[in-house]
This record gives sequence, C-alpha cells and structure tokens, in this order.
Amino acid sequence: MLKTREKKVVTLDIGAFRVKEIIWHRPEDKVLYASQELKALTPYRCTFGYDVIVYVGYALFVHSWSDREITKALAQRNISISDREISFLGKKFVTYLAMAHRESRQQIRRAMAVRGGYILHLDGTCEGDSPHLCSGLDGMTEIVLDNVKLPSEKAELLVPFLRQIKQQYGDPLALVHDMGKGILLAVGEVFPGKPDFICHFHFLRDIGKDLLEDPYQRLRNRIQKLNIRTLLRQKAKALEKAMGANDKAVQALKAGVQEGKMEFSSFHRMPALVAFTMIHWAFDTLGQGKGYGFPFDLPPLVFYQRLQRVYSFIEPLRHSFLHRNKSYRPLFQLFRLINRVMEDFPLSKSVAQMEERVEVFEKLRRALRIALPEGKKGLNDDGEDTDIKTIKEKVEAFREQIRTDSRFSGKDPYRKMMNRLTPIGKSFLPTRSLWILPRAGCSFSLSAPTIPWNASSEILREGTEKGVARYL
Repeated sequence: MLKTREKKVVTLDIGAFRVKEIIWHRPEDKVLYASQELKALTPYRCTFGYDVIVYVGYALFVHSWSDREITKALAQRNISISDREISFLGKKFVTYLAMAHRESRQQIRRAMAVRGGYILHLDGTCEGDSPHLCSGLDGMTEIVLDNVKLPSEKAELLVPFLRQIKQQYGDPLALVHDMGKGILLAVGEVFPGKPDFICHFHFLRDIGKDLLEDPYQRLRNRIQKLNIRTLLRQKAKALEKAMGANDKAVQALKAGVQEGKMEFSSFHRMPALVAFTMIHWAFDTLGQGKGYGFPFDLPPLVFYQRLQRVYSFIEPLRHSFLHRNKSYRPLFQLFRLINRVMEDFPLSKSVAQMEERVEVFEKLRRALRIALPEGKKGLNDDGEDTDIKTIKEKVEAFREQIRTDSRFSGKDPYRKMMNRLTPIGKSFLPTRSLWILPRAGCSFSLSAPTIPWNASSEILREGTEKGVARYL
C-alpha cells in the first residue's frame, strides 16, 4: 500500500458521500493501482459522478432546461449544486460525448456496413454572424457522423470536412443536402459520381427565404424603429406595479383574447388588468411558432397581427361615453401606443406585402406536403406519406394558379419562385439538375426514374449498394 486519499462523491443513486481510496504500489514495475470501482463512478478529481453529468447533459441539450431548473430538480434528489457547476458539467458532458464518439467510429462504420452503407445528410446552421456548425449524419440510422465549426459554407472550407467523413466512413450510397453553392461544389469534388439529392425541406425553405426575406426585414426593422416593444414593456411594468400580480385572472383573460371572445364586462370590472394582459398576450409570439424557424415561423408578423387584435378590442370603447372615465385610462393609454403602429404607412405596406407572400408560400407548403402551416413537429417533421404523383399534381395546380392570378403573375418575386419549379417533362425540378428528397431520407426522385417513398427501408433490407442503384 502506497497511500490513501479521501474525496467527496455525489451520484444520483446514493447522493453525497465520502470515499476513502487505497492506492497500491508494486515496486518491481513501479505501477500504481487505484480503485476501478471509483473510476467507474466518477471522473478523476471530479466530485460529481458520470450519472449526474449525463443527467445535466440531457436536461440542458435534450430538454432545454435552464441552469436554475436543473438545480431545483437535483435538489429534490438531495443533490446540492450551483448554477455555475451546472454550466461546467454541461461542457464536460459535451467533451465526454465527443471523446466517446471518436472512439466509436469503427463500430459505427461496421454497423452501417451491415445495413448496406449509409446516406450522408449534410447541413449547417448559425446564429447571426457566429460560425457555421456543419454536421453530417447517416439518414438511415440518424447517427451523427461528424461536425465542425466553419466561418462560412464555402466549398474550400467544406472539402476538408467531407474528406474526413470519407476517410472515416467510406463513400456514402448517396448524399442529401440543401442547394447552397458551396456545398454543391464541395460534394462534387469529394464524392464525384455519387447520387446527389436535394432535401425536400431545404428546397422549400430556400424558396420561402427568397420570397419572404425582403418584406420580413422591412417589417422587423420598422417595428424596431417605432420602439413599440420597449414602450409596451414599460407600460406593463408600470401596470403590474400599480395593481399587483393576479396570475389566474391574467391567464383567463389571455384565453379570452386568444379565442376572440373577450367579455366587455371584463373591461368594466378591471380595465388595468385587461390592459396588462393584452400587452403580455401581444408579446407571446413564440407560442405561435411551430419550431420550423424562418421562413415558416414569422414572429414579427404575428406580433403586429396581435397588436391589430388588441386595437380592435379597445377601439369601440373610445367611441363610447366611457372615453371620459378616468378608470379606463390604462386601456386608452395602451390604445394610443398601438395607434402609432397602426397608422404607420410604411409598416402597413410591409405587412400587406408580407401577408400576400405568406398566403402564396403556405399554398406551396400544402402542395409539397411538408412543414404544413398547421404542423407542430418543427424540425422533426418528415412530411406526410404522400405519393409523388399526388405531389406533382398539387404543385402543377399551384403553378397554374399563380400563373393565371393577376395579383402574382406579373411580379418578379413570384416569377423567380416559378423558375425554381420549372417543369421538365412530366416532373418538376429546381434549376440545378439534381434530385429532390424529403428530409427523412432517400424516398423519391423528381428526375426521370422515381424512387418510391419506401426506398430507404428496401435499401436497408437489400443490404448492398445495389439497393440504391436499382432505383436510380
């Protein structure tokens, strides 16, 4: 025995306890022997066990809990931990996960080989001017193969990343990605001759961005310039301070505003609370999003439309005898704030243009049967199980409707959209001669031979590259 050492250990099953570890030493080969049981419980020089680290990682990155929520949840299991430690364990979880993934690459490659290969899905995401997080995953097993942070999605930056995936996992059966110029060039260089598909969801998203980007930016910028959000927050804070909190009443009133069934008796009994509730309801635009992101979710437009509804609720009161009643002052003050927004001509013009284009885009979403306006699956939406013939018919009907409608046919944004849906033979294709696929994987082709919707499962059953080749 060389020495003993003590440390505090915290695990989910046991909670906090102290451990005395005996370190053994063999003089002949100068090897130290520590406790293997302790190594299995907790990392070296770490108080919290692996199970706590995994719990924190899942809470942060899968369930999107805040540090404070995780702290409270662990406290109920008699584990005392600070918000700062939660953040540190979250970083440790990501580090261990990355290490485990690297050590498992050969196992992943063998598992995919048993299934007949893999279909490489490529995508990148970023927020504002932050670096792009580019990821590659197998579309059949949904295993993330690799990812990297890059300054942009330029071809010269993507090529080394794709070559690394090729070196680690071999050539894919096919590739699925968006229509970005950089990724198209990089894929052509690293995987020449491989079946190359455009993701159905990304194809739709790119069309939506082209159609909605300009009016969306004008709408958002105009709302910011009017400073209405700041003014409303100040008003809500002043009202809350004056009347105190009444959560149950606020929730009940919110439901009434949402359903368009606001009882006017509520205006008479508690006008200050009604004004406070309406402000909060106007700001609650995140709940209206479906988790798809832009251009499918449009918070600034929803915010404006909610202000319109609040305006319509209060306006009748101003034309009644109540406009001189001082107790209704909070409602009339709110009305005056919103009135500035409603009477702003540049904003009204942007909203009208935005609503017209949203109407067209939602029709295309329904024709393509993915990311439907009423959908609630967000980025997990794989589209409806609809046959390609039906989709073609719906898209052709959509094109004919836009072509013959005088509101749309002569406008440049709609002409560009129609060019992306140019018919070729009996099918439609984007301007680049590639295939289009739903997000879920290898399901159908819009060029010449058609891949059935169940192609992925048949390829898995066949277990060979012929499974893809047979459909192409």
